[in-house]
Amino acid sequence: MIKAIALLRRRADLSRADFITYYETRHAPLIRSLFPEIIAYNRNYVDRAGAFDSAVAPIDFDSVTEMRFATRADYEGFLARSADPAVAQAIADDEGNLFDRSATRMMVVDEVPARRATEAALFARLRALEAERAVREGLARFARVIDAKDWAALDTVFAADLTFDYGPGESAGIAALTDNMRRFLDGCGPTQHLIGSVTITVDGARADSHAYVQARHQRSHDPAGAVFDSNGEYHDRWELRPQGWRIVRRDARWQNHTGDPTILSAGNAALG
Repeated sequence: MIKAIALLRRRADLSRADFITYYETRHAPLIRSLFPEIIAYNRNYVDRAGAFDSAVAPIDFDSVTEMRFATRADYEGFLARSADPAVAQAIADDEGNLFDRSATRMMVVDEVPARRATEAALFARLRALEAERAVREGLARFARVIDAKDWAALDTVFAADLTFDYGPGESAGIAALTDNMRRFLDGCGPTQHLIGSVTITVDGARADSHAYVQARHQRSHDPAGAVFDSNGEYHDRWELRPQGWRIVRRDARWQNHTGDPTILSAGNAALG
């Protein structure tokens, strides 16, 4: 198990109480969301009243922060993610509200705790379960977003740089996805997308999900009229981004369609 230790000094204008509050309620959750490689993240706040200080080696930090990683590979993954410009900027912006960054010191130690293998396996499983829950919630959110035709909220499910294929061919970008959805559903009446039989495979900050989908479409202003159903499967690739888990690749594979395809605004039964 690998442990990194950071000695952190608070900004001079922050009280100890304000420093701790911001760290616990803002900065720590941000770090947790950005780095799934961290399996344990502890903040040890210095109590100056109980410190053994000296003129030779004064205590000039306010938190001893520990980050544990199950393997060296996980730590290297943490370093690689830290170098991502978007991630680095998000961290720097928030650290500016909290730390005297010029005084930050960080070191790596090799830790050998009791029951190392058991603890590492437990933390890895908890990390995977958190990712699985986020993916399931993302799929459920997608169904509600599309049925509400809340196109502005598509970016709560999909990354801005996604690629996708809903049947006609390859497309890229959130704007193209929005145009694709609106072309077929803006002129349609109520819809209901039912997503189930979900399988999820998590690999660190990436995940793949396969989910069955049944999409029912109704003609506008005709609640008792004909319907058009599309049945198929979404194959999605997810990544953990600064905003949370997002779909970066979607392939919609349709098995069958039933009903009246003219219910869709473009009369194209290939999408749903």
